[in-house]
Amino acid sequence: MTINTKYPRILIVMMTKIKDDDPVNLLIRTQFSEWPKDHLAQIHATGDPPGSGEFCGRCYRLQTCDRFLGGLFQRLRGGVFNMVSPDTVTKQVEVGPVGLISGWAKIIKKCLGDTLVSSGLWEVIFCIRLSKQMETFVRDFNPDMIYCQGYSLGFATLPRLISKRFNIPICFQTTDDWPSYTYKGYLMGWLLRRSARKLVAKAIVRLAFGQKMQKKFIARYGVQFEATYHLDDPRRFIGFQDFAISTTPFRAVYTGSIALRRYEAIIDLVAAIRKLPASVGPIQVEVYCPGIPKDMPSELLIAPEVSFLPLPTHDELPSVLASASVLLLPESFNVAPEFIEYAISTKAHLYMMSGRPILVYGPEYSGTVGYAMDGGWAAVVAERDEESLKEVFCELLNNKAFNDRLRKNAQICAKRNHDIILGRTQFRELITRAVVQVTG
Repeated sequence: MTINTKYPRILIVMMTKIKDDDPVNLLIRTQFSEWPKDHLAQIHATGDPPGSGEFCGRCYRLQTCDRFLGGLFQRLRGGVFNMVSPDTVTKQVEVGPVGLISGWAKIIKKCLGDTLVSSGLWEVIFCIRLSKQMETFVRDFNPDMIYCQGYSLGFATLPRLISKRFNIPICFQTTDDWPSYTYKGYLMGWLLRRSARKLVAKAIVRLAFGQKMQKKFIARYGVQFEATYHLDDPRRFIGFQDFAISTTPFRAVYTGSIALRRYEAIIDLVAAIRKLPASVGPIQVEVYCPGIPKDMPSELLIAPEVSFLPLPTHDELPSVLASASVLLLPESFNVAPEFIEYAISTKAHLYMMSGRPILVYGPEYSGTVGYAMDGGWAAVVAERDEESLKEVFCELLNNKAFNDRLRKNAQICAKRNHDIILGRTQFRELITRAVVQVTG
């Protein structure tokens, strides 16, 4: 087999299909953006997710033959996932009060669906297996390396099955500590953690997300991890960073998911804004998100200060972020620490590059909050206190010297950890070096 030592053939094994432009998978697209399409293939579980264009040269979607009782799984899957999926935002949302019965029905359905999925029993009963069709797909593509992230029992197991069958090395990368919270409290959680350990041990390239996670994983698994970060091109923001910001009204902007109860931070911000003196002037809160959680309180849906809009495309983000008066980066104080302790927001580096004042609001143990406190690239409120939130928000609106200091720190951090040219080169060298070593 002839190896392309600059761009090896990579088989990506991940649940969500990667598109050229989609609301997720930004990390994958930036790391592999220089790869020829015909050197990328993917095995995934989703049908046609939001987004456009094909990122990989070929794709294989899990079929009924790839799971035990696969036919039954397909019939049940749609109903369960409709219970837990957020209500999609495709245009600016205009809502009125939610009926009591309708609201409770959504919450009950979501709780039932969450239990079925979060217990892991789903993945144990309908376990993934290596079918003849999948084997043919892998054999025809002839990959040099498997890239995977895990996140479920099936997708923590499948890369090892493929690696064992075809003797292909594995690159494992994760952006949060999913082994610590997935299926937590259920027997299947033990099975998942055992599978995660086997996957980490099998991998020859191991990538953690940020230095905090790197240190934790080295201690936990007893093997070496490299630290990686989200990447982007700061040149995309040139021409937007000096936007003239209208003072009437001020605009607080958040872009990203409001899952994991992040909407609580937006509720707090609205309460803090309402306490500001009238002399500050009107303030709008714009939330650009992929969907609205079914259990989100109606008080936020009907708040006149808040607008819910669809996520901007990757190309639209620089202008959306740079036109904000303040950028909000929230985490909830009421989710289990393991969900957010090592994760860094996918928007943090984009906020840094925008040149706008950033307000990070969440518990100190959050990976995003800790990253902001260490780097000094945002104003941080690390306790749930509306008065502190009000004071810091007001400071960001009015203190130019404070904002200039934050902006300088953001530029330093973005250049050190998030520059796409440097980060992409380092990632490619890690992959190619490992492939060459394995193949001799």
